[in-house]
Amino acid sequence: MNQTETVRKRHRRGKPSMITMLRLAVVSAAALGVTAFVLWLKKETPHPSAAIAVRESPFVQARTLKSPLQTVQSSGLAAYGLKKDPVPTPASAVVQAPPQVQEPVVKKMPPVWLLADVPEFADAKNAGLSAAQTIDQLRQSLRESGARQMGQAVRFGMLNLSELMAMDSRAWTASLNTPVATENRASAMLLTFYLTYLDRAGNGAGVKALLQAMEQGMSEENAVREFILAGRSVAELEREMGRVFADAGVELQFTRRGGLAMRP
Repeated sequence: MNQTETVRKRHRRGKPSMITMLRLAVVSAAALGVTAFVLWLKKETPHPSAAIAVRESPFVQARTLKSPLQTVQSSGLAAYGLKKDPVPTPASAVVQAPPQVQEPVVKKMPPVWLLADVPEFADAKNAGLSAAQTIDQLRQSLRESGARQMGQAVRFGMLNLSELMAMDSRAWTASLNTPVATENRASAMLLTFYLTYLDRAGNGAGVKALLQAMEQGMSEENAVREFILAGRSVAELEREMGRVFADAGVELQFTRRGGLAMRP
């Protein structure tokens, strides 16, 4: 073997053969293709997890899709269901307002100065006596209560209206065993007689309206102002009462004790 052939063999031993190089080229091309494919998948469908980027199969994606009913909001479905077919609410679940309890009307007692029964005049009225005869009965009752005789007329000291109309049941009861008890009853009799037979139309309309209003719960003060005074002050009513009685032969002298007085 010559020297040139020997050198060529050495060079061939250090270089890869053609078949080996071809195999390496095929493997490298395949590796590049797989790498490119994987990079494309990462770009197209990122995985929910940042650590793993693997494209899921169509079957897995199909299982993760929501049903058409789930894509609609539940509040919308509930509203539609109520409109279409309302579900009856149980009676126990309905909150009913408590029934309003009407407070009973507390009847007020009539004023103590408004005598419920005046037998001196009830008998005369039932007997069909005239107004003049009824006044005679009144004068006779005042004489028995200490009135001063002045010819056919009488003079009587009466408690002024502001104190008389301000008197309540407690003050009236406390005065029963005192010297003023007779004056209190005679004064109340005169006021009741005037309001029943002589005031305004003489039909006792103010007294009837007062009693009816107090039965329905109106206070005594408001009822007196509305139906007895009826726009008048206590002083004006007192002056009218004195003038009318003077024409009937009963002179009244209004006295004061300094007690509780009704304000106009």
